[in-house]
Amino acid sequence: MLRKITLGVAAAALVCSPAVAGPKDFTAQGYALPADKPVTIVLMRPDMQVGELQAGGMVEPNADWTTAARGHLAKALETAHKSRGIEFKLLDEGQEANAQLVADYESLHRAVADAIVTYKYYGAKLPTKKDRFDWTLGPGAQKLGEASGANYALFFFGRDNFASAGRKAVQVAGFLGCLIGVCVITSGGQHVYYASLVELSTGNVVWFNVLRGSKGDVREAEGAQGMVDAIMASMPTRPGEGGAPVATAAKKR
Repeated sequence: MLRKITLGVAAAALVCSPAVAGPKDFTAQGYALPADKPVTIVLMRPDMQVGELQAGGMVEPNADWTTAARGHLAKALETAHKSRGIEFKLLDEGQEANAQLVADYESLHRAVADAIVTYKYYGAKLPTKKDRFDWTLGPGAQKLGEASGANYALFFFGRDNFASAGRKAVQVAGFLGCLIGVCVITSGGQHVYYASLVELSTGNVVWFNVLRGSKGDVREAEGAQGMVDAIMASMPTRPGEGGAPVATAAKKR
């Protein structure tokens, strides 16, 4: 429960922070994909939850929306990899050992992504990581490589909340209040996505991107594709390719 609360606070803080609107990526300093061997990526199942934002600000999860979004995002990730010529693998979660492995690393990725968002995008900077991008899932990530035959893994996390009718009514009331000098601005839907590329031989996160805001309705195939295309646009994919250094990437924004 504490883990969920912490992650919710980090995601909520990200939603409310004006400094991170749109995508913002980091690449491990000096890192480039190996030029002397193929790059093969295992696509982890999207860690996705979709809900409805109630009038009072609470989120009510919607199982049907979540199932639809997971399916559309998984398909969109496959399409994006194929269109960019990336060799990718899928883990057979029908095998009990693989299912447990995926569940374990999905939870671990949430924890690491939470720390990245908290200390790299929002709040106080950690003294030892202030000018560096240095995060890892640990060497145990090699198990994902052994199970899939890939040398990298792509993790995808999303929390997408759509405004309910009651929430929209509160928004309208707030705007109308501005006409008589009692202005209360209430936010509408909330959309936060993270994506991580992990080197499986070390477990290091070598590329990380956050997308705040909507690029489409992920409950529909077209919206999910728009979201995936936006967050993956800066991900290095070819042998020898790297990202912008942290200082440069931060300076551009």
